[in-house]
Amino acid sequence: MIQRIQSLYMFLIFLSNIIIVISLDSDPASSLSDSYFGYFRPYVTDYFFAEISAIIILINIFLFKKPSSQINILRFLFLALIFGLINLFDERSLEISIKDPGLIYFLISFFLIFMSIRSIKKDQAIISSSNRLR
Repeated sequence: MIQRIQSLYMFLIFLSNIIIVISLDSDPASSLSDSYFGYFRPYVTDYFFAEISAIIILINIFLFKKPSSQINILRFLFLALIFGLINLFDERSLEISIKDPGLIYFLISFFLIFMSIRSIKKDQAIISSSNRLR
């Protein structure tokens, strides 16, 4: 389980969500309103998006015997992140949204989810090819 590369990718997603939880303060009045996730910030702080996605990813790491379930969960998280990215660019200029540090979180998460899904599919292809040889 731990030696699989997709588990490492998912663990990195988990760590990035934990860093978001630790680094963002829960009082939006004391921080800048146009920075750190923009209009997606209420979802991160008020609705516990980072905490819930970290727990989902941690559970997903231990579902290594069910790769199709892992892929479905990662696709669901990918869609949730697309929603967050759309909210990041909503009602703000493109220049402000591009300079927002929250964009780095979305780009890293998209890349790691893509690499996880790709690695899981590669493992499934290896398993199916070995089943054909039997």
